[in-house]
Amino acid sequence: MAQNNFDNWRRIVVKVGTSTIVLKNGQINLPVIGQLVQTLCALRNQDREVIFVSSGAIGVAIHQLSFKKRPSKISQQQALAAIGQADLMAIYNQTFSFYHQLTGQILLTYDVFDNSKMLENMLNALGELLALQAIPIINENDVIAVDEMDHQHSFGDNDRLAAMVTKAVDADGLIILSDVDALYDKNPYEFNEASPIRRIQAITDQTLNLASGKSDLGKGGMLTKLKAAEYLLENDKQMLLLSGSQPDAILQALAGKEIGTLFSK
Repeated sequence: MAQNNFDNWRRIVVKVGTSTIVLKNGQINLPVIGQLVQTLCALRNQDREVIFVSSGAIGVAIHQLSFKKRPSKISQQQALAAIGQADLMAIYNQTFSFYHQLTGQILLTYDVFDNSKMLENMLNALGELLALQAIPIINENDVIAVDEMDHQHSFGDNDRLAAMVTKAVDADGLIILSDVDALYDKNPYEFNEASPIRRIQAITDQTLNLASGKSDLGKGGMLTKLKAAEYLLENDKQMLLLSGSQPDAILQALAGKEIGTLFSK
């Protein structure tokens, strides 16, 4: 396969999941958050526009309150989302401020994409943030959007949210940071001979069958990432799946190094 050229990716959505910023033992992964923020600021210094979609509010609150696991009660999840979102933004603001990088928070529900006026308002605000050279930080409003509403107001996971944002803002590509460094031809945790798939041009039933596993603290997994890729391919957009444990992989991939999995027609 020919080397990929990402020079034309001038507006980029970067999505990070709970498993990247919260360790399995519940501790907040501050070193990776620091590397991630440094990487996003490096993208800004390349005159690229960056939109950051971050999960992790409930995961951060679970750590903050010393809970052993994610509670099943919806109202408890809502409360944790409110506590964790404030703490998560405090961590991001403190880290971004070290690089003198402005940020702005946007919390979304599914309604925004179904309502033309709300979508227009969101895009106007986001456009102004980008004009101010700020990095918008987007998350689902988990206090309002809860699963018991049959997903009428909930994305269910931030992979789909990130894909919908990518289309709505007409970004050049979506980069999803995951707990695996690529899509493999078989489960790399079970098979030593598993090989990474570097490019996928269409999401088939065979591709979907490769998905397995789900985060303990988050709601996503490989299947939600493949569904996000399918949505973007249908809308003539590209997606790049990379390792969240090494955020500078973003810079390496955009510089032409063949890592991760690129979903592109």
